[in-house]
Amino acid sequence: MTERTMDEYAAAARDILDNLLRLGEFSVSGIEQGEDQGQIEFRVASEDNGRLIGRTSQTLDAIQFLLNRIMSRKFDDAPYCVVDVADYRARRREKLVGDALAAAEEVLATGRPWRMPMLNSMDRRVIHRALAEVEGIETHSEDPDYTGRKRVVITLADGVSPRGRAEEVAPGADDVDYPPEEEDGGLDDLAAEDGALPPPEGSGEADVPPEG
Repeated sequence: MTERTMDEYAAAARDILDNLLRLGEFSVSGIEQGEDQGQIEFRVASEDNGRLIGRTSQTLDAIQFLLNRIMSRKFDDAPYCVVDVADYRARRREKLVGDALAAAEEVLATGRPWRMPMLNSMDRRVIHRALAEVEGIETHSEDPDYTGRKRVVITLADGVSPRGRAEEVAPGADDVDYPPEEEDGGLDDLAAEDGALPPPEGSGEADVPPEG
């Protein structure tokens, strides 16, 4: 088996990404690439930021999914590739972590499990990692829906008692969900800031293709 360098993998991935963007008829002014923890990262500069991201990042996720699927078929040991536009993934990650930490505080206070919105595998990893160091908290994922997305459930660790506010919990309630308007709308607003995506109506819920 021929051993390839990361630069060779990055060059092959760049060619594939260029073709995907061309076929999608996106206006691209440049692509920066880098490497982080064994992953190849591409940062696309475009005049079509909102359209390239798509509602709830479904277009951006689809491009990244196709890139990694083609790379995995081309190379047995292909590194994972991340595609970002206008720092959307960084801003999305920041919001996910903030929401997860706030939910963890609620669980610690009330003892009630908290179920996050439906998320793809990349976003779930962000939450699992963010909460791994929070003392007294455990996380797990529920069964996937038909798109492959799952909910992350945040619970108290075994033997941990809630800090207080238990009296505020309605009798008989088993768990808590984010209200519908929070599931996708907040993340949609990140793309809407770029001006090419209209503000979400209602919950703005849409399916995201499964990762990997």
